[in-house]
Amino acid sequence: MINPFRNLFRGQARLPEARAVAPAEAPAPAEAPAAATAPDPFDGPWALLSGAAEPPPRPLSPGELEQVERLVPRVMEHFGRNHPDPTSFPALAVRIIDLLNEPDVDMARLLKAISPDPAISMNVLRVANSALYNRGTDVNEMRMAVMRIGLRGVGEIAAGVAGRSLFDVGLRVEYEIFGQRWSDLFLDTMAVAFGASQFAFEQHVGRADRAFLAGMFHDMGKSLALRSLAALVIAGEVEAPLPDPVVDEILERVHVDIGCAVHEIWGLPAHLQDICRRHHDAAVPDGADDMEIHILRMASGVHRLVKDPADPRRLDETRQSIQAMRLVRRGVSLLHREMQLHVEKVKVLFP
Repeated sequence: MINPFRNLFRGQARLPEARAVAPAEAPAPAEAPAAATAPDPFDGPWALLSGAAEPPPRPLSPGELEQVERLVPRVMEHFGRNHPDPTSFPALAVRIIDLLNEPDVDMARLLKAISPDPAISMNVLRVANSALYNRGTDVNEMRMAVMRIGLRGVGEIAAGVAGRSLFDVGLRVEYEIFGQRWSDLFLDTMAVAFGASQFAFEQHVGRADRAFLAGMFHDMGKSLALRSLAALVIAGEVEAPLPDPVVDEILERVHVDIGCAVHEIWGLPAHLQDICRRHHDAAVPDGADDMEIHILRMASGVHRLVKDPADPRRLDETRQSIQAMRLVRRGVSLLHREMQLHVEKVKVLFP
């Protein structure tokens, strides 16, 4: 458990009182003014997360709300008619997930699983030689790359590469409809996964492997919902372009139902299905069995504020999980700082 935070109050320095100076004396040299204390950049996010401040509302216009209400059932209907096949989940990702679920990842088994895949091998070697890990000597074989990055780090990179196809689009026109949003969904997912995993590992709370996989798959429904929305646009059933707030709201409303459906179709582990189903519940118990949900909700909520400091979505559930984890400002500030690093890190890991 994280030690309680002790508030530190720094009083302003009191200037020395003026004293009478005899005419014969030379005036004392003036003291340099005290340097102003720089504002803490975490003040704004903490005000929102602690409940001391509320973000400005971002209501949809009546026209946008009408679009959302009309399109949500159509996206769900399209997904129901075109849901993924049970074999569509990357088999290699399944094997890597199984390895990550083991308490101790075995190097020989991990290398045997990922070495035959050229995309994963090339990406792992590239990362090992990147500025994140390179210490002046290039690495050109997988075993050395694993030793440099670490077993779990390589496993997480490999799982991300193997699962990236779930965020890819098959047609160029699909990509053009929503542009950068496809890539952003994947990068945001991986940043949350890395942030949740690192927090669990460093704070000895929950299981880091489960936190990583929860981060990677809890919002899978958004990618599949976006595919259905793109298909409706391509078919001429939905007029484009759609305003970003409308797309955001549609994905928020449908992603849990769609995500839970594909978790079951793909036969993902029961604990991942449970996290997908409950991660937006109004209140989650603070027992040991629910720690990964709270870690995920904190990582996801803090990630939102890193990307957009005034994002009001899901703020209440982030606050509830912070309280359930007994975190104070210092602990959340560390998570916020780490999440800033992960947002940039995933751009290097998955270009």
